[in-house]
Amino acid sequence: MDSFSIPDEYLGGVVASAERIQATVKRVAKEIFYGKDYLNQTPILLCLRDGAIPFHRDLTRALDDIGFSYESAWLKTHHIYEGTEGSGDVNIFPYEGPDLEGRLVVIVEDIIDTSETILRVCDFLDKRNVAHRNICTFLFKERPANIEWRKVGLNGYYHLPEVRHVGLFIEPLFVVGYGLDYNEFGRDGNEIRILTPEGQAWIEAQIRVGTTQ
Repeated sequence: MDSFSIPDEYLGGVVASAERIQATVKRVAKEIFYGKDYLNQTPILLCLRDGAIPFHRDLTRALDDIGFSYESAWLKTHHIYEGTEGSGDVNIFPYEGPDLEGRLVVIVEDIIDTSETILRVCDFLDKRNVAHRNICTFLFKERPANIEWRKVGLNGYYHLPEVRHVGLFIEPLFVVGYGLDYNEFGRDGNEIRILTPEGQAWIEAQIRVGTTQ
């Protein structure tokens, strides 16, 4: 998971400190451990790379510590952004992991910004005849476009997938760190921070320099 650091002066406030991140991961792990969906089940925890790698790593470590049985799998996705807004175009890359047919799958995501990536992943899973799918996201962005999904999708109604486990709800800000990036910059941060407009401009300048050298 290649990443480039962002200088501190281009980052804004801390949305989640390293300590809060780890406390949240442990809470989510306990929710899964005690969840009735997983009784007598060995779910597949499907990590959506690259952003969710740190969350998946810490979540599975916490589940190991409390003796929860699971299998891991990986699916690379790429939501094409225009600036800090998703374009709606999502690429799905080859799956790595056990056979999905008839299995309970927990989609492990870093952030739900819009529904496009999750809907594409759910389509991918439905074509492979999974028995059931839950969604576990570290961050859920409370943006206006998500309000209707929160009303219906969080409880599994209609055609929208259910978001069963949420680490933190955040305001509609663009954030980096703990796997989250802007054009591959900022994934390496051990806390989640706001990317300022100046930071966005700095990153774009680095990319332009890199493409001209």
